[in-house]
Amino acid sequence: MKVQSAGFLVGLVLIHMMGFKSPAYAQGPFSPLPKKSGEVQIPKEPGWADPSYRGWELISIPGLIATYYDLNLDGKLDYQVIRKIIRKGSSEKMSIQDAIQSARIDHLTVYVSKPVIYFTSKYPLFYCMGVDYRRNCTNIWIDVAEDGLNGNETLYTLSKPQIQVR
Repeated sequence: MKVQSAGFLVGLVLIHMMGFKSPAYAQGPFSPLPKKSGEVQIPKEPGWADPSYRGWELISIPGLIATYYDLNLDGKLDYQVIRKIIRKGSSEKMSIQDAIQSARIDHLTVYVSKPVIYFTSKYPLFYCMGVDYRRNCTNIWIDVAEDGLNGNETLYTLSKPQIQVR
């Protein structure tokens, strides 16, 4: 278990190193609006049926899936959410309808890539605004509780640690 925890922490550090450059914010109807000077509001995830949806992929950090969006529909990615993979299944042993039903019962989200079906957390762990051509994030918020957008998300940075580590 300690190896997995260490791997997850390494993953968080790698996500941090993915790119914190100058802010790049979306323009248009889904634009994040500043709450206070310099503060950016995290937009609600549009979902796969929205025209801004651009797909998903397993990212290079094992156990995570990223979903991409082009909120202002200008042809460039500008928003992504990252979820933890909870479990995997085989599409040869389980139909997509059965996978969706199982996900509903367990309050999970389903991603299908034959022959693998991925079951992920219902809500994202990371919300990213400003995505460059390499799919690196400019601003990352972490929702440790993975309980959806409700105000407990924190801007993710290693420059000012908030958790005391011994």
